[in-house]
Amino acid sequence: MLKFRQDGPTVPLRTPGRESHRGAAWTEARFGGGRQASWLSRIGIVRRMALLLLVLVLLPMAAILALIESGIAVDPVSMLVLGLALGLGLLAPVSRAGAFFLVLRDLRALNDFCSQIQKGRYGARFAVGAEGDDEHEMLRLRRNMNWMAHHIESQTKALRVRLDESDLRKRFFEEMSYRDPLTGLYNRRYFDRFLPDALRDPSRGAGVFLALIDCDGFKRVNDTRGHQAGDEVLAALGRIIAQSVREGVDVGFRFGGDEFGVIFRAFEFSACLKACERIRVRFEAANDADCTVSIGLCAWTPARGSSVSELVHHCDSCLYRAKDLGGNQVVTERTEGAATAPCSRF
Repeated sequence: MLKFRQDGPTVPLRTPGRESHRGAAWTEARFGGGRQASWLSRIGIVRRMALLLLVLVLLPMAAILALIESGIAVDPVSMLVLGLALGLGLLAPVSRAGAFFLVLRDLRALNDFCSQIQKGRYGARFAVGAEGDDEHEMLRLRRNMNWMAHHIESQTKALRVRLDESDLRKRFFEEMSYRDPLTGLYNRRYFDRFLPDALRDPSRGAGVFLALIDCDGFKRVNDTRGHQAGDEVLAALGRIIAQSVREGVDVGFRFGGDEFGVIFRAFEFSACLKACERIRVRFEAANDADCTVSIGLCAWTPARGSSVSELVHHCDSCLYRAKDLGGNQVVTERTEGAATAPCSRF
């Protein structure tokens, strides 16, 4: 099987032979050609009209003439009056039956077909049988509507695929806009969006903690070893933070430069403190640039409400205290029973 490309995925080019016959059979089945149309659908409106006139006019006249010729009916006037009376009495039902026979049946089928398309059922098809050389207008209309439904169905599927791809691209670029390219952690923009939502979450009573992390000695590495070595230190710290917190629950951030942060949720204070110690110990052992981290840990309390700035301010105070004490340690603010409390060193 030959193939070619034209602004998109590879498309098979079928060679003549058995495959072409299979393709023709599939096309007929796809567009209603695999199902035989009823005998009435194969009769055009003109032929239906001729058949109706034959049944309603010519046959009754022939019957009346036969009765007169046979002597059973001797009074033509009486027969004419009787015929007119029967005609008037049967006018309404015969009119309805004639209209249904001529066009109403097809119109109802077309309305049902359009209703299916309107409801999004694009697989609806008329049974039209194999295409012939001499088809009446109504049968050609049904066949064309089958093609129209197929076109709508294929275009709708293609549109859905493109919308799904567009949605995936939108999510991808939105995710990239919230990510720090060096470390893979979330950035300050996502932090400003995420923390207020976390503080407003009704489940925050289970515990919300903010840890601010600063890399000790990072400026010395940048000045003596260059920015590439500094980037390697930051990337290593980002990996350790991501590996030391719970995926899908806790969220790590890089604010910029050598400033990082973690939001812990649904955590006990002791477990949160152990996670910070884990980050500190792992980073000290993982880098060969003699860099360490200072961590300030602060807990949310009901007295602070949903104020992000106040929580960050108190966490910053703990971080500065850790830096003032020489770095490479975790300093936390106890918040049991009070909105503020002195920082404690661990």
